[in-house]
Amino acid sequence: MIRISNEVQTGIAGEYLVCADLTMKGFVAYQTMQGLPYDVLLDTGGRTLKVQVKTTATHKTIPQRRKDSQAYIFQIKRAGKNGDLRYTEREIDVFAVVALDTMQVGYLLNKDMPTTINIRVDRYKGTYYDEIGIRDYETAVRLYREIGVQTLVAERMGLDIATVNRYLQPNYQPYITKAKYMSDYIRDKDWFYGI
Repeated sequence: MIRISNEVQTGIAGEYLVCADLTMKGFVAYQTMQGLPYDVLLDTGGRTLKVQVKTTATHKTIPQRRKDSQAYIFQIKRAGKNGDLRYTEREIDVFAVVALDTMQVGYLLNKDMPTTINIRVDRYKGTYYDEIGIRDYETAVRLYREIGVQTLVAERMGLDIATVNRYLQPNYQPYITKAKYMSDYIRDKDWFYGI
């Protein structure tokens, strides 16, 4: 009996899930042979797109200074043994990123992709450090308008007075990232027609 590694099984599951997702959108999609730079061919009816599938079984914990973060991590543009080759735009049109734990499939254009991408986990929405900072900032401003005393705002929020004071500075801007969630990459049928 031949044993197949979990990594190979994860990849195969991702390819099947992408084919099912694209078929459910009304396209013709099928897996390709091993050895090609793309895993799935997608026929939109007007164009054939080459899709490289990147799959992860679950999210990973990313150590941070204050609070660990959860993300799906995909090595996007790396190919070949040890990942020392890069996919070109002639080889791949679209990357499909698959999270098996939630059965989500997202799609990104090759031309827009970094080498590695971390994608936030939807079930942790609102718990990421930058999101908490924005929420605390908005709460501090609102409470200060109501109460008018920084120390009382700090007490009510359970924050130190220096943090509240920083939030209430006239030029303070909360830190906003460009981080996206897995659900931000789920595409409808029309997205593929626009490629």
